[in-house]
Amino acid sequence: FESTCIVFCTKNSTSHSPFKLMTLLRVVALPHMAFHIIFTAAVRPEGCSENASCTGKYGGQSALQLDDAPDDPNEEEHLADVAKGGPYVPSCEQLAAALHHQRDACTVDEFTEASWTATWELDCQFQKAQNVLAMLTNRFQQRAKAAHSTRPGQLVSAQLEHYFSKLKPCPASCGSSCVGQLYLDTPDKRGLLMMPQPEATGSAYAYSGNKVHLLTNKNEITSEMQDRINAGLWYASLVGHLENYSQTEKYYFSDGVQSRLRYRGNDPAILTELDITYGGTGGQSMCLGRPNKNIVDPGNYMQYFSPTSKCGGSCSLQSDELRPFWMMGTEPEELVASKVALDHEDKPMGTVALDVSMVALGQKFLDLLRFTPSMYALIVELSGRIIFMCPAAKALIFNRNMTDKMIYNQDGRRRCTNANPHDCTWDPLKPINLHEAEDPVRYSGANFSEILAVMFGTSGTNCSNEAHQGKVVYPNTNGTSGANTGRARTNGTEHLVSFCALSSVPEWGVMIGTPVDEIAGAASMQVTPEILAVNYTALTGADLQHLQHFKQQVTIKNTGRIPFPFQIDSHANFVDVEPRMGKLEQNESQVIHVTLHSRSAQLGGTYSGTMYVRANLLESRGTCFRTDAHVSLLMNILKSKSFLQQLSADYGEWILGLLAAMVVLVFFLVASKMIRSHVRKEARQTLILEQAIQSTKALQHPMVLITIAEFKKHETLLSHEEVHGRSVWLYTIDEVEIFCSEHHVVFVSHQWTAFDCPDPTNIQYRAMLMSIETLRVQQCWQEQDMFLWVDYSSIPQKHSETQALAINSLTTYASHVDAFVVVAPEVDHRDLGVVCHKGTYQGRAWCRAEQLAHLLAVGSKNMYLAEDGVLTHLSDIEGWLEQSVDVFSGNLTCCQRKHEGMDKCDKELLVTPMLGLWAQLCQRCHEHQKQLSRQSTFSEKLLKVTHVHRSITDRIEEVFPREFDFQHHDGHVERRQLFGDLLSRLPQLQEDEDAILS
Repeated sequence: FESTCIVFCTKNSTSHSPFKLMTLLRVVALPHMAFHIIFTAAVRPEGCSENASCTGKYGGQSALQLDDAPDDPNEEEHLADVAKGGPYVPSCEQLAAALHHQRDACTVDEFTEASWTATWELDCQFQKAQNVLAMLTNRFQQRAKAAHSTRPGQLVSAQLEHYFSKLKPCPASCGSSCVGQLYLDTPDKRGLLMMPQPEATGSAYAYSGNKVHLLTNKNEITSEMQDRINAGLWYASLVGHLENYSQTEKYYFSDGVQSRLRYRGNDPAILTELDITYGGTGGQSMCLGRPNKNIVDPGNYMQYFSPTSKCGGSCSLQSDELRPFWMMGTEPEELVASKVALDHEDKPMGTVALDVSMVALGQKFLDLLRFTPSMYALIVELSGRIIFMCPAAKALIFNRNMTDKMIYNQDGRRRCTNANPHDCTWDPLKPINLHEAEDPVRYSGANFSEILAVMFGTSGTNCSNEAHQGKVVYPNTNGTSGANTGRARTNGTEHLVSFCALSSVPEWGVMIGTPVDEIAGAASMQVTPEILAVNYTALTGADLQHLQHFKQQVTIKNTGRIPFPFQIDSHANFVDVEPRMGKLEQNESQVIHVTLHSRSAQLGGTYSGTMYVRANLLESRGTCFRTDAHVSLLMNILKSKSFLQQLSADYGEWILGLLAAMVVLVFFLVASKMIRSHVRKEARQTLILEQAIQSTKALQHPMVLITIAEFKKHETLLSHEEVHGRSVWLYTIDEVEIFCSEHHVVFVSHQWTAFDCPDPTNIQYRAMLMSIETLRVQQCWQEQDMFLWVDYSSIPQKHSETQALAINSLTTYASHVDAFVVVAPEVDHRDLGVVCHKGTYQGRAWCRAEQLAHLLAVGSKNMYLAEDGVLTHLSDIEGWLEQSVDVFSGNLTCCQRKHEGMDKCDKELLVTPMLGLWAQLCQRCHEHQKQLSRQSTFSEKLLKVTHVHRSITDRIEEVFPREFDFQHHDGHVERRQLFGDLLSRLPQLQEDEDAILS
């Protein structure tokens, strides 16, 4: 089993302590098992029925209850029984022993369990103090009632006079340290100190307002004072006489933790040291100045003694109503626990107080916790104020250079001590608040708010039940922390914090934290190498049973903190391993000798197996290592042959193998060539498709425009490079749309009348000027708002790659302008010797592509022909626009020149923009079809789009040819792919892109 839960319940107080069995199981019997023990002692106080729900005499804390039996002659034997574990309380020392047996935590559960043990031990020590206070205050009252019930009133008065008569003034050796105190030495050498009390509720020997009533002798005490003082002294003497401090210390106290048991009377103010170490004789230790340490603690005073309490300080109370009160002492890491003591009338008379040293608790328990290397512990109260923290917590959360005074004395006031009782205060220390650690400049920046909220929330936590878990992130302070600031480097680490509120002091809680990665890295190991391989070539007929063995080595290293009990398993009959078991301490390594042999091998055989390195679960801490490592084993026994045997017996096989290899090689080369060709073709086609779709959505080259004034200025067409610095550049479609909506852009389409010059005669230039002026007058445009696009000035001429990008965007340019003008006057072509006119223009592929782009995007309304000084609407020329669809049946100059000095035909350059134009048309037609399903009428534009789409679809192979003939300059004709199957693949690519966008 990996875990076991064992629950012990004892029904009555005579059962043997199950806590001993728990310790035995945990430490001795089952060290290899991780388990959690719940200890429940079913204590039923006297008078409670078996099925009744009762609280018990001391606040219901029955799991750690002390006996409330009256005095008996065998009291020491009874106390010894209780200290050993007894029927009521498990010994804190047994808890401490279990705590000290804790080892490094290798899991979160282990850390939480170990932390719970530590908090339980701490709670036990606090409960010890409370149990002593509860036992003594109860016995004090029993003794007081017994004394009053067995003595007549006059005997009581005589007894009171007996105590009063023994009062002494402060000895002269006290000097100015004595401010009106009187003291009394009891027969057992315990000092009783009576002093003026600033917050006493009665009239006996108290301050009058802010002024102390100083006594020079007993004669100043009135009879009313004397009665009250006598009663107080008698009661204090009764308390002191009852308690045997040496037995209390022996059976109930942990060494150095609990100390200075004392009684504090309220009215009169009386201090009785039950520990004669502090009391002494002769009143020397009673030389205390003002203000003094005999003030009843604020918590008990306000609730039970103050005139503002529910009964004005004179209520009749029950012991069950009184809970111990805890507060900080006047020295760092010192706590004071106190509980109200009642007199024979069940009224509050004073308190019994006890000091608890957190220094001793820290040195005994918290400072020694080593579940992980960097763990830390602290105790906080409900508001977040620090009660105690170990040095590691101080360095991590606050600053290792902070002194105890800086941590525990935030108000800076000097606290009184027995050695220095003057010019000071006996008020409890005011320590630093845990919330201040959230400041990353001064401290760590760690935020414990959520943990505090859970620990002290409505549902609450309780250390007697379980420890809760939480996470705290320490911000990365690597640049500002370290030796210069006194803060520990945290590097943004996450910490696991176990926490719970103390059952003994519910307003206080314990936190124990550690970096998460220290738990994760507690148990780890490394095995190298991961593969062992041996190749051996043996002669034919060799006896493999007598072959030499092949020795190899594997190294195992414990890279964690937990000792690693390893064992090695191998499922291979050709492997011997030595050693197979062992144990590695931290950073220790072990060389494993692995021998591979061939006792059962055959020639030409390949043998494989696996060697597993795992934890021995039967050994202590073996369960911490939950991941196995493995080494792959491989042994090849190869057969060797002589030269003659190779020639005679194996010659044919070699030839056959060689031929087969050649066939495979040839097939591989051919197949790889075809695959590469296919992959390149697919990549090329995919790129074309993507560029085609993008050409309608994004500009591959900016749209370059020139102002009308700039166009007129030079009186001829200038190249793109010549007007580069004086032109307008629009880089995105959004910019084009915005610009065209705010200005008037004219797209001029014309044919070149020379191979190297677009308009050597300037006839077309003048026609362009005429067109611009006519449009300005007809449309009432302002010349400063008019811009011109013309190919020679708007498309790069000297850089072919950039030119190709602009050509790919040509259809986008043409589809966003206000007017499309065809300039086609009659002009002689300088190089071809033919006349160029509107017929030759309309026969050119580029011209048709430009017209088609504008026609499909804007319509034919603003499309004109500039001829003989007149602008004519293209829609008025019969058959003109219909010819624009047949782009690839048009003429191209490159084809007329047989592609001299060219690798590509312009038809190939037109594929991308025309494919993009077709994709845009299909998309618009699809959207209009969806519009059709929602309305019964069509717009004229919708009818035109649908008509053009249908007319192209009917002869799709003609409009977009699959292939074309590329004629080289030497007359050779090459059949090349043009559109291929791009049109059939286009819809799928559009759907994929739409899906991605959606």
